[in-house]
Amino acid sequence: MLKRVGYLWRLLATAMSFALFGIGGVIIPVLATPIIWLSSRDSRTRQIRARWLVHSLFQLFVKFMKYTGVLTWRINGLEKLNQPGVVILANHPTLLDVVFLVSFVPNADCVVKGKLMRNPAMRGFVRLTGYITNDHQGVDLINKARSSLADGSAMIIFPEGTRTRPNGEIKFQRGAANMLVRTEARALPVIINCTPLTLSKQHKWYHIPPTRFHLEFWVLDEIDLTSYKSMPAALSARQLTKDLQELFIEELLGNEQGLARAGSKTAHHQHS
Repeated sequence: MLKRVGYLWRLLATAMSFALFGIGGVIIPVLATPIIWLSSRDSRTRQIRARWLVHSLFQLFVKFMKYTGVLTWRINGLEKLNQPGVVILANHPTLLDVVFLVSFVPNADCVVKGKLMRNPAMRGFVRLTGYITNDHQGVDLINKARSSLADGSAMIIFPEGTRTRPNGEIKFQRGAANMLVRTEARALPVIINCTPLTLSKQHKWYHIPPTRFHLEFWVLDEIDLTSYKSMPAALSARQLTKDLQELFIEELLGNEQGLARAGSKTAHHQHS
């Protein structure tokens, strides 16, 4: 009986979370845009303030999901993320990955899907923050990323290009590596694990697991890209994509085994 009540409460809390996200995504940009425009002297200041606003709102959102019993989470190595001009590379198991990463990074830029500009809950935030859409291609995308990194942004990219495949296979596209090679940016991998798996590509929002799910984030050390600089750019991007994919597969396997050994008692959370 208690399990049933707990399940129904988490279903309701999940529905409230998504409703809150959708309503806030429509209303807050409308209210915030004139204030940010009137109080900012230039476009760069507007972007920084808008990103700080989204960062703060996403912090509140993940705390809401935590305190209503939807999820728990923990991040290892948070201090590594707060660096300007770094490209944060993450795998993408759930719909919430970008929300958490932006909540960790006050001045985050992101490469997002162009179709978000047609999403009422997201297009206001995307416009306000100046996030880069993947409608930009090739040289245009690289130049926008280079400019953003030079201005001190931290760029968040999911090399898979979409959420992890239903079978759990990690398959990286070449875009992230191509950006790293051509902008000569610094690369910081973040491993994300979700147990039990939910909000993945095959899950609807109401497909909630039988217990609270736990998100674990491991921020690894910066990758040394020196050896790739001696190769032609196309070859370098291809080899870097392969190496990144192997790194993430190896780290995910090790982390999943560690979580399985530790059990649910390790599902504590922290956020500084």
